Amino acid sequence: MSALIGGCACGQVKFRAEGGAKFAFICHCRACQHLSGTGHAAAVASDRDQFTVSGNPAVFTRPSDSGHEVSQHFCQTCGSPLYNTMTRGPGLVMIDWGALDDPSAITPDRVFEEHNAADWDRVPWHEYA
Repeated sequence: MSALIGGCACGQVKFRAEGGAKFAFICHCRACQHLSGTGHAAAVASDRDQFTVSGNPAVFTRPSDSGHEVSQHFCQTCGSPLYNTMTRGPGLVMIDWGALDDPSAITPDRVFEEHNAADWDRVPWHEYA
């Protein structure tokens, strides 16, 4: 599996996930809607122990819909969302799709919390199967 590489818009923070993608998803939960500023978040899960960061991202931690803590890591300079860590999945890091250098290299293979999706934000999953 090839490494996932990315960073923020201004270049202050860079990351590398040596293990590549475990899975990729779109999530419509309210936490993801708030953190993304739109109807869903798109992210790629990778092994946290193979994830390295250069730079000093800021962190915002809050409870998820399920009550577990979600920590959003973002650039202190430009505000770009970078990745999430969660108490529910301590061995994973969820890399924000837009932070990847090549976001077209991966296709989502699952959707979460679809019942929270706005009518205008439905994902045609049959096209990905």
